[in-house]
Amino acid sequence: MSNKKEPTYEKLSQYLTDEEIAESYILRSTLTKKEKAEAEEEFRKLRMERLQAMSDEQVLQSELMRMKLLMKEYFQQNTFLEMFSFANQLKKYITLLKISNAQFAADIDIHKTKLSRLINSKENPNVELMYRLEVHSGKMIPANYWFRLHVRKLEEEIKSNQEKRALEARRVKNELNFKLSA
Repeated sequence: MSNKKEPTYEKLSQYLTDEEIAESYILRSTLTKKEKAEAEEEFRKLRMERLQAMSDEQVLQSELMRMKLLMKEYFQQNTFLEMFSFANQLKKYITLLKISNAQFAADIDIHKTKLSRLINSKENPNVELMYRLEVHSGKMIPANYWFRLHVRKLEEEIKSNQEKRALEARRVKNELNFKLSA
């Protein structure tokens, strides 16, 4: 590893154009602590102005994109997290829409009691519902994302529910038994 300092913008600009510098280098900051604090404050102020200028539709779209990206990140993990259960993500989705459960149930053509059972984890979703959720979200959140949330919880239940496993094992007749060969 070399101790050679990376060039600054000032030095590079002596022999390269701004476009060439932008395409070729990541420059270290030459700002003082005070200048850096001022720049951060200016950025924060600009960011807040932009957020306040967003329409409700733009806010919803960005929140749905955030929700989708968090799901995608969750799928890369190998653990089940209750906050990413189908029921919890469906609740979050409805909350983002700022509509009642009854209105949402009507929007996706299911009975409001079925929706209640889904968001309270009393009933499992079917594939048709996942297609409807995809369409309802403007295809922002694909049906397979909703399905993967559901499957992740089922997988966790299969791995951890030893009581149910033992109960179902008692119902099996003529279990195959294999001898291990040496």
